[in-house]
Amino acid sequence: MAWPLLPLQAQSLYQQNVEVSTGLEHDSNPGLSPTPAGGVTRWRVSPAYTLLRRDGQDDLTLKIGATLEQSSNTALSRDRRDGSVRGEWLHTEENTIYSLRGGIDQSALRDVLLQETGQLSTDGTRTTRNIEGFVAHQIDEIHTLSGGLSASWNRYSTETVPNGRQYGANAEFSRAIQTGRDIYLAGSLSNFRADSLAPGAGVQGGMSSTMRGLAVGTRYVAPDDPWSWDVRVGAAHYGAITGNTAATASGQLAYKGARWSTALSFARQPVTDSLRGTFSPNQQVRASVEYALTEFTRIALDASYNRTKGLQTDATRELGVRLSSELTPLWRVSLQVRRVRASHDAIALPTRAGSTIAGLVFTYSHPDF
Repeated sequence: MAWPLLPLQAQSLYQQNVEVSTGLEHDSNPGLSPTPAGGVTRWRVSPAYTLLRRDGQDDLTLKIGATLEQSSNTALSRDRRDGSVRGEWLHTEENTIYSLRGGIDQSALRDVLLQETGQLSTDGTRTTRNIEGFVAHQIDEIHTLSGGLSASWNRYSTETVPNGRQYGANAEFSRAIQTGRDIYLAGSLSNFRADSLAPGAGVQGGMSSTMRGLAVGTRYVAPDDPWSWDVRVGAAHYGAITGNTAATASGQLAYKGARWSTALSFARQPVTDSLRGTFSPNQQVRASVEYALTEFTRIALDASYNRTKGLQTDATRELGVRLSSELTPLWRVSLQVRRVRASHDAIALPTRAGSTIAGLVFTYSHPDF
């Protein structure tokens, strides 16, 4: 019996997609400083090209992109020239799927740390090189075994964040209990090693931190049901020498209807703490609601909370409103306003800060270039 999630391809087909986004953004406090030094206006253009080659059981994908950013005040927000190249090979058989992907990505350090850990950093660039492999095999009609290996290397342009490398492995065994619903047991192993910084920076070179996790969960995804969800609970042991053990939990809930679409996710688990060169407890909650005003215009509300606790507690809260409209089949425009608030409860000097970010973006997309 063929795995329904792994359709066999019987033709050779090339598909190309070109997308270019450009727009202006004003940030009232780019460094999220308690004493703002002024705002910054950024002009940004982001071209991207995707090539897909589909040949029988194999899909090959190549994605090339860049982000060019010009700042009105480079002392507060640098000009940027970020690039990315990613490739993926996907092979499907009757009951097995194989995937191999890798690439190089450059991104603004100020953005990635806020999104991943809620932490602040001086303006800079993170360059990530990564590779990962994945295999999923359907043992029989109700049992599936999957797993993967990954490796990533991070390099930073600023000396306040240590370069580091991380290696990981994960596995999952699932059992279907009804159409679209299954229960599963998942395990993971990850090792993170950071390079040294200047004395007193809080990161010791060569210190290796390991995390082992085990969780049980259940998920539901059915083709004809607008609702889907995935919830898991477990425990993780992490640290360098003595280590800590913490309860973990994560979940996703989504609804997609004719006019409404919503998504809610939460996670309580240790994450890679690049600033301190180890794993640190983290809590994240993200929610979004989108409504179709007309056939071509949608309005969305996004909210998130991100908190990491190490030597100090770093937390960010974000609330945004987004209005987007399709001008033509190839052009769309979006207007977004976000409010970001950050708090850092250090023992010596707790700080609070906020910023308002407003942007207007035009996007050209040609799906059959």
